[in-house]
Amino acid sequence: MVRNTGTFTGEPGLGLGGGQFFPPNGAKLEGCPETFSLTFDSNKKLKYLTVGYVADRFQGNTKGNGAAVGIFNVVGLPFPKPGPLLKFLQWFGTEVFNKGAHSYSTENIPAWWKSEEKASEGY
Repeated sequence: MVRNTGTFTGEPGLGLGGGQFFPPNGAKLEGCPETFSLTFDSNKKLKYLTVGYVADRFQGNTKGNGAAVGIFNVVGLPFPKPGPLLKFLQWFGTEVFNKGAHSYSTENIPAWWKSEEKASEGY
């Protein structure tokens, strides 16, 4: 279990890609408790990490969201709810814009990975 906390300070702020930044505003994060999962390989090395499974959505100030979505809520950066808009933005950012962080992997998928879902599908 984790509970993220912090204050949004420091320049240049939150990187949005393409040299754009969301400026720091002093927002204070009090995250809700979240569970993580870790999967290890036969050599006891981490091969898969999941985050953001909220254990108590009524605690903290993230509007019940975990991981990056909760942080974005606190600092005032809009994040779409699961649905067609979010799916389109994740596809566009990864497949078309293709700069900076991706919403899902498009290559080098390990053989042990069986799911066909991408990004927020199934969320």
